[in-house]
Amino acid sequence: MRYHLGVDWADQTHAVWVVDERGTKITARTVPHTAEGLSEWGRELDEWRAHGIELWAAIERPEGRVVDFLLDHGIVVYPVNPKALDRARDRFRQSGAKDDPFDARVLADFLRTDHAHLRPLRPSSEAAQELKLLTEDYQRQVRQQTRLVNQLTITLKAYYPRALEVAELTTGLAQAFLQAYPTPAAVAALTERQWQRWARAHRLSATRTRELWEVLQRPQLPVPAHVVRAKARLMRSLVAQLTPVVAAVGEYREAIEDFFARMSTAQWIRTLPIGDHGITAPTLWARLGDAPGRWEAFRHLQAQAGAVPVTKRSGKQQRVVHFRVACDKALRYVVDQVAFLSLRSCEWARAYYDQQRGRGHSHRRALRALGAKWLKIIFVMWQRHASYDEPYHLATMARQQLRQPQTKIA
Repeated sequence: MRYHLGVDWADQTHAVWVVDERGTKITARTVPHTAEGLSEWGRELDEWRAHGIELWAAIERPEGRVVDFLLDHGIVVYPVNPKALDRARDRFRQSGAKDDPFDARVLADFLRTDHAHLRPLRPSSEAAQELKLLTEDYQRQVRQQTRLVNQLTITLKAYYPRALEVAELTTGLAQAFLQAYPTPAAVAALTERQWQRWARAHRLSATRTRELWEVLQRPQLPVPAHVVRAKARLMRSLVAQLTPVVAAVGEYREAIEDFFARMSTAQWIRTLPIGDHGITAPTLWARLGDAPGRWEAFRHLQAQAGAVPVTKRSGKQQRVVHFRVACDKALRYVVDQVAFLSLRSCEWARAYYDQQRGRGHSHRRALRALGAKWLKIIFVMWQRHASYDEPYHLATMARQQLRQPQTKIA
């Protein structure tokens, strides 16, 4: 016997609906998101399993504490796309009305009738999940750093554009310069001896010191005093926020590289021609995961990464090809990075990219096409835990070209 659970998760209380294989309601309840509430629900689930009842659960998310709880209690979890749930609601109500218990009921019945079209969750190992969390948090820190850099750039352009020519805003040199000379007036009052003393304290070479001094001596556009006072205050606030974020980005990068270096079973991904260091390889491996059978074929991986388009056909003549929007955005980004980095040291990748550009495709489209090629290779590497072998790949490409029918020339 099998029970199908629909779980509509929330921050404080989860709605649960349970039906059997014939669609008969077994129970409906709410579960508080507390230690006591989850423990009580866990005992009920364990009792069902002790009586030989198989439990399947449908939920609108592929990860999180509730998903971990279900997996810990031996339940087969089926993540359901929110769009699929939204369309399934029409089977029960045409009015469009909804609430949490109703959504849980729809999830339970949808799982019961359409489970053949769903894929059960295959969780990766704890190490792979930890690496995935580290890379996701790293990307959040990078996005925060980018936001602050953009705000600081706009602020400096409003009253002090000369400061942007000293160094990249994420460097300690730029931050120290802005703290020491926060306004155009501070630079105008600076003497060459004072500048040389400051430059020596920050370990600038004689050539770099002289170049920057020439830059700082160039005329600056006058800015009203009230603008300078207001924007200088904002600049100091942004620098104070940016400094710890830049440090956090560096710490995360080191932590990811160290963590990945200890995962001997994943080092095959380092053999890709994208450089021996950096976080591109760890991020790619984290998105792939190590759960056996997670990827059915390279086409499945290409679709998840958004590297292949969506084709819509109607009748014999209407055919429209769309950019694939629904995908794993983080996987799409890291595959683009793999494709871009491979252009430096992989001859066939550069040749294929140039061929796509020669056909009139944009840079982004050519990179996506190259990324789709790499995903075929990466899928085989992931499936076999095999290192990248460029001579073998080139030989395979040559064999495929020989099998293609030759075009007859008149």
